[in-house]
Amino acid sequence: MKRANFAPVYACIYPDLAEIARSHGYALAVHGSMGRDFDLACIPWVDKPSKPIDVVNEMVDTFAIKTVGEPEIKEHFRIVYTLAVKFGECFIDLSFTPSKQSITGEFK
Repeated sequence: MKRANFAPVYACIYPDLAEIARSHGYALAVHGSMGRDFDLACIPWVDKPSKPIDVVNEMVDTFAIKTVGEPEIKEHFRIVYTLAVKFGECFIDLSFTPSKQSITGEFK
């Protein structure tokens, strides 16, 4: 039998995280198994979405979540923030796919 994991926690917090992302102009997609961590992708869905850091800050301010380290740039210019849920060893990898503003430099 495999060890229990945090997938039920991740599933429970997804709707509220999705509403935060949506309020900033992003669709929030789940990818991965949720066995080790919670991989989420914010996809720009409006003409001018908020800056990724604004989404992250609202999630941190709303939940018992904190950022871990600095954001990283990954393949295809995704910016990825690692978030830790404070009560345990739960981690969220929150990716943002590029928006028109990030590509054209309007976020600077």
